[in-house]
Amino acid sequence: MLFTNIAAIGMGFALFASNVTFPQLLEGPAASGAGFGLDMVSASLIIMPAGLVMMVISPLSGWLERAVGPRPLFTVGAGAIVLAYVFVLLWSSEVWHILVGNLLIGVGIGFTFAAMPMIIMRSVPANETGASNGLNALFRSVGTSSASAVMGGVLAAMSVDVGGVSVPTRAAFDVCFWLAIAAGIVALVLSLFIPRQRAAERHPSLPG
Repeated sequence: MLFTNIAAIGMGFALFASNVTFPQLLEGPAASGAGFGLDMVSASLIIMPAGLVMMVISPLSGWLERAVGPRPLFTVGAGAIVLAYVFVLLWSSEVWHILVGNLLIGVGIGFTFAAMPMIIMRSVPANETGASNGLNALFRSVGTSSASAVMGGVLAAMSVDVGGVSVPTRAAFDVCFWLAIAAGIVALVLSLFIPRQRAAERHPSLPG
């Protein structure tokens, strides 16, 4: 429970980091040296596939949980998050780079967010599964709200004037990506410390 909940903060942070930075990067003016100058609809079409990936891999996540267990699934998902931000840190000069990075984030979030409830349900008595999963959701919310504040602060502090409007610099996005990588690595490392679980007690909330 402890390692899973702390890791949930990192996963929430990594998720919302992309929600803050990618739209800014896609819609920012090209004159800033960092943005692509896309309109809102075009930018949303680049961001949207991550959600579709999460929806598509949901059944796969359930099958993998039964086959290999939730802890390895969480580790793989956290690794995908780290890989995604390393990718966009190194390659983000084309719109398709952002698309690829966002797809990897969709895979990572899909796996980790599916694994966390299962880890918790296998670690607590059946009558505490609701409260325990609610607490985990709270920790995830701490991560997302922290990411919005931190990313917004970095992007606002490291900006340049373009046509009378302050826009984030390339260095600002790099700092945001490094922060997201750090959060993902913390979650990845913590997932390795989650104890291997014994044969699961038969809980009404667990799949057969």
